[in-house]
Amino acid sequence: MQKFDGISFLWALILLSMIGLAYAVRAFLGFRGVAKDAAEDYAYKKERGMLDSRLSEDGYIRLFKRLHNPRRPAYIAAAIFLIICLTWPIMAVLSVLLEQLYQLTGRNRVFEPGFLVWQFSIFFSIIFSWTGLAYFMARRYHMRAPGTPAYETEQQILEEQTGSREKVVYDNDWGLPPFMVIGGVFFGFAAIIYRIFFR
Repeated sequence: MQKFDGISFLWALILLSMIGLAYAVRAFLGFRGVAKDAAEDYAYKKERGMLDSRLSEDGYIRLFKRLHNPRRPAYIAAAIFLIICLTWPIMAVLSVLLEQLYQLTGRNRVFEPGFLVWQFSIFFSIIFSWTGLAYFMARRYHMRAPGTPAYETEQQILEEQTGSREKVVYDNDWGLPPFMVIGGVFFGFAAIIYRIFFR
């Protein structure tokens, strides 16, 4: 029987998967509950004449879901499973790139696979990639967040009348995490220094 000393990557992966599954189940149950509440809320408000006459039943239910769906656990679960699924491809690409760096430096022992620089490069690159994936999901979470109930009601009415919503425009949005910009500048500078002193 295999024994693990300390925390192995496999155990960390299983633990992360269980956390992601817990958030996914929570989101699933929340979405079902909101769908049930939406139909009941529509019936209640229609009976008492509390609805905008321009809004259909289907439109009201979609509006209610947009405002009340448990988006946070759904996005957390999606981010966790995205990180789990992309870790191996990212590690494979990093290994190929580091191997190319090792070959380009004339098989310099500093960059030899398995040694300290290689291990640090893998470690920090994986951390940066996970941070980038989490940033991507957090950015989508905030970009797709619903507005105020009044705004969302008007947008739902507009969608029912014209078939589309008002397009949101984001000013000065590059869509890149700040650490990627800083990292790109740093690696560009390091490449120039390397070319000057080692070529």
